[in-house]
Amino acid sequence: MRRKDREVKDFDEIISILDKCKVLHLAMISEGKPYSVPVNFGYIVSEENGSRKLSIYIHGAGEGKKVDALKVNPQVCFSAECGVETDSLGAKETACDWTCYYESVIGSGKATILDRSKEKTAGLDALMMHNGYKIPAGIKVIAYEAMALAKTMVCRIEVEEITGKRHKRKS
Repeated sequence: MRRKDREVKDFDEIISILDKCKVLHLAMISEGKPYSVPVNFGYIVSEENGSRKLSIYIHGAGEGKKVDALKVNPQVCFSAECGVETDSLGAKETACDWTCYYESVIGSGKATILDRSKEKTAGLDALMMHNGYKIPAGIKVIAYEAMALAKTMVCRIEVEEITGKRHKRKS
């Protein structure tokens, strides 16, 4: 990373940034060419062999360009940003005397299209919770219609690398 002063290395801080992001840009290879699509997402942080692991979940139709690309090459890259705000550093009429404030994450990993209902519902639960769904009191699990679940593609991205970056306005 060129701007080391903006790099976010702490895993908890990176997750905090990801938590504020609502759209993830998923990059893949489709028919030999780069292909990127904005998706809503959810995530789960788990413990494995003493280290924390991040899994990102996306969903969509069971067929189409995204699904075809993931089946051919499961290696993906993603980015997400939040708090984007531009401002001038001086005279607003001066070109290139502007900056952009933001927080972002960039990562890569391997995508797996989930087939088992239990895995699919766990992924959809993560997606729903990240996007503001609140489980009603007294309910332990989110219920999904069987037909809708069968038609929905749910994909888990096992994150292999992730970095964060931040440019905040000085208070």
